[in-house]
Amino acid sequence: MRKQRRLAPVLFSVCFILSLVGTLAAQEIIERIEVYGNDRISRETIIYYLSSREGDYYNEALLKRDFKVLWSTGFFANLRIEEENGVRGKIVKIYVEENPVIKSVVFRTGKKVKESDIVSKLKEKDEYIAPHSYYNPYRVQKARRIIKELLEDKGLQAERIEAQLVSRPNNEVDLVFRIEEGSRLRVGEVVFVGRTKIPDSFLIEAMKENRQHSLFNMIANKDVFKKSKIEENLAQIKKKLQEYGYMEATVGEPRFEEITRRNALFSKQKMMRIIIPVEPGHVYRTGEIKIEGNKFFTSRYLQSLVKLQPGEIYSSKKREKTVESMGESYRNFAFLYAQIIPVENLDPKNKVVNVTFNVNEGEVAYLRRLEFKGNTFTKDRVLRREFLLREGDRFSLAVFKDSILRLKQLGLVDVEKEPDIKPDPENPSQIDVNLTVRELQRNNIQFTAGYSGYEGTFVAFTYSTVNFLGGGETLDLTLQHGKRVKNYSFGMSQPYVFDKPMTLGFNVFDRKDNIPYLYNQQAKGIRLMYGTRVYGYLRFNLNYTFQRQILEVPTYEDEQGNVYFYNPYFYPGKYFVSAVEPILYSSTIDSPLTPSRGTMYRVSFRYAGTFLGGDVHLYRPAFEFARYQPLFSNHVLGFHVEYQFINPLRNQEVPYWERFFLGGEQSIRGYEYFTVGPRDERNFLIGGVKSLVINAEYIIPLGGPLYGIFFYDVGNALLKGDKFSPKNMYSSAGLEFRVFVPALRVPFRLIFAYNNRKIYADDSNFAFRFAVGTTF
Repeated sequence: MRKQRRLAPVLFSVCFILSLVGTLAAQEIIERIEVYGNDRISRETIIYYLSSREGDYYNEALLKRDFKVLWSTGFFANLRIEEENGVRGKIVKIYVEENPVIKSVVFRTGKKVKESDIVSKLKEKDEYIAPHSYYNPYRVQKARRIIKELLEDKGLQAERIEAQLVSRPNNEVDLVFRIEEGSRLRVGEVVFVGRTKIPDSFLIEAMKENRQHSLFNMIANKDVFKKSKIEENLAQIKKKLQEYGYMEATVGEPRFEEITRRNALFSKQKMMRIIIPVEPGHVYRTGEIKIEGNKFFTSRYLQSLVKLQPGEIYSSKKREKTVESMGESYRNFAFLYAQIIPVENLDPKNKVVNVTFNVNEGEVAYLRRLEFKGNTFTKDRVLRREFLLREGDRFSLAVFKDSILRLKQLGLVDVEKEPDIKPDPENPSQIDVNLTVRELQRNNIQFTAGYSGYEGTFVAFTYSTVNFLGGGETLDLTLQHGKRVKNYSFGMSQPYVFDKPMTLGFNVFDRKDNIPYLYNQQAKGIRLMYGTRVYGYLRFNLNYTFQRQILEVPTYEDEQGNVYFYNPYFYPGKYFVSAVEPILYSSTIDSPLTPSRGTMYRVSFRYAGTFLGGDVHLYRPAFEFARYQPLFSNHVLGFHVEYQFINPLRNQEVPYWERFFLGGEQSIRGYEYFTVGPRDERNFLIGGVKSLVINAEYIIPLGGPLYGIFFYDVGNALLKGDKFSPKNMYSSAGLEFRVFVPALRVPFRLIFAYNNRKIYADDSNFAFRFAVGTTF
């Protein structure tokens, strides 16, 4: 029995081996592989894609897999694999019919979709069909679907998209996509079904796309029906409901119906009605608010940043603003990696939301290296001294942003792109910053002739530089000769004296102004300038001017040759003026020529005469404010107000040439220069001793250096006993086109204005002005 047990495994193994040998002996091998019908594609290329090889055992399952691999290459329009018996085994025969080679790909579209848009979309989806590739009908069908999706995203109905093959010699074809875009399908109506507890208009407003048709939505292209954006719209609607406390709101699957209605231009049009089921649920209120994990900031301080209040309706929008505010506070103190994670706990019974703000402060970040690129002439130290951060300092995001703004305010360089901020991979708390700048036009040499509202006709030579020796020095030379103005001046200033933030400069001038029907003035003198930074953006300037003025009354001849004089309020003669003007000034406006954001405050006090000497004794305070607020699509809202008054000293009257006369592109731009102010019974200008000017602009970039600006200016100059009121104000409203020329560093302006009041009876309320420079 023991011997039988020992022999049993041995006998089993022998039988298994004999069986396996018999099976292998009975299996045939692949004697050879033959390929028929190939032209461009070599036999070796086809064999390369096969797993089956000559000399291998014949395996039908493996050949089926080889068939799928060959077909997936897209090389063939037809493919067949057969086998037959040979002398030593199986002969595998592969019959192919090659796809043609695409010589060119052409997209024939209308005017609403560009070929470049289609190509970009196909490349984005990795389905672009390149010339000199093999024709693959499956890929062509996918391309058609992607083109259809692109058209639908643009609100087009995609009436027909066909792919045609145009035969060429040598088995080549041109692939032509013929695309009929169809009309643009707009959303005629958005209907919310369910117990909506907030106005439908609020929910429609939450939708970034697929808004209900109106004139404004049509202009903004927001009413185009885009089915691919519906899911985003539903999420936006749910988010809007949660902003009003409906934390359990549900938004169902929408339905679509085609309707016919009149559009904003009163013509009938096929549109789409979107029906959206909404179930808001119950309103939740704010419950307990906790802050956990904070170490650097006290809980009391962080609690002051919370926009939610216990007992009020809970708002997801206020929650997000709280997270943003806390995160910004941490980043401003160099905690760049701080995370604020709100955890909401809904209490369905009491209908309250208890929220905990979990704070993960992370490490403090430090500036390890700061490098500037692109400044070939401007010295590195000129840029570094405007930077409030030094290498080794804590990397405060607020201080970093302020430093970027200060660089732009220099007027020497522009920040070309977003700063490259990179943490050290081995030590993320160490930050490297690469700042790419573009140097602005440094030198400006002009030979000009032209006309402006203030200067009249003129010819001029001007040389100016804002970066004379690469250290930010400014130098100006002006030689101008014109009908109204003759101006000769030379000036220079150094922004950093002894590497301190102090400015010293001077300007010598010889200027003659002919103000029609008012007075002629010639002024020769010198102006000395000193400035220093007080704190942050706050600067203090002190200017001293000494000049000799020669004043003359303009004379005119009538048709008979008689000479007559104007201006009974003016006293001609020679006067010496010695004046000092301290100025306190703060500005966060990002650009002096093309501003888009920031605020400016300016207070000045001009004092002339008395202990300073001279023939004119007075003081003139001035207060100025400007604000630029960025809006959507790079639109900017600008606002400016300036108030000033003048008081004489030593029982003098205010000299006529020192009074306020408004009008022109720098105050109320629809009126001529020196035309707005108090007048006597003969309609002759007296000149004001106080003035108020308010300007508002809505700035729209039109492309490149061109801007369109809607403006409204209002103001007046009054005598001492008069008060400003809407009834005595001059206003000007209209449209301005402004072109900024970088080489000249000035904007050119075409102004179309409507004025509310006429200066003279035969004036028109409509005015056109050409101007150079800015209003504020």
